[in-house]
Amino acid sequence: MANLIFDGAIKHSNLPTARGLTLGVAFFRVPTADTPPPFNGDPPGDAVTDCYSVYESVDLDADSIEIPDLIPFSIVREPGIYYLQLRAVLYRFHNGKHFAQVEQFFFTRRPLEISAELPLVTLPMEWPDIPLEDLGVDGTVKPKRKLPWPLTWVLR
Repeated sequence: MANLIFDGAIKHSNLPTARGLTLGVAFFRVPTADTPPPFNGDPPGDAVTDCYSVYESVDLDADSIEIPDLIPFSIVREPGIYYLQLRAVLYRFHNGKHFAQVEQFFFTRRPLEISAELPLVTLPMEWPDIPLEDLGVDGTVKPKRKLPWPLTWVLR
């Protein structure tokens, strides 16, 4: 069967001031509409193998960026029945530090049948109201200091 274009939009709410946002939509194919959500609706990261980037706007030097309230997307898909997960990274700045807050929104109520008759689908994304101080830390990334080019050449 021929691939279809899955048209949708992401409607966010409660999004704090940020320096960037990236969004991806992950698909989990299931055999029937009454199949329960895979992984009980909480898939591990390595189980996300069918994911499409649908939005990216990052400017770490800006005080904040303008993020549209409704973010449209189009993805070419095989017809079928899928559970969807919205994967988001919000880039924030607080107390002189950059933070990348990662959130996943798995839509477990029912799977979506992607067919030629499917109308535009709106995925809601209500950002959790969690202070940055209360978020867990999975790691720290520190940029490497660049050496001046003559010194770099000597060290090779």
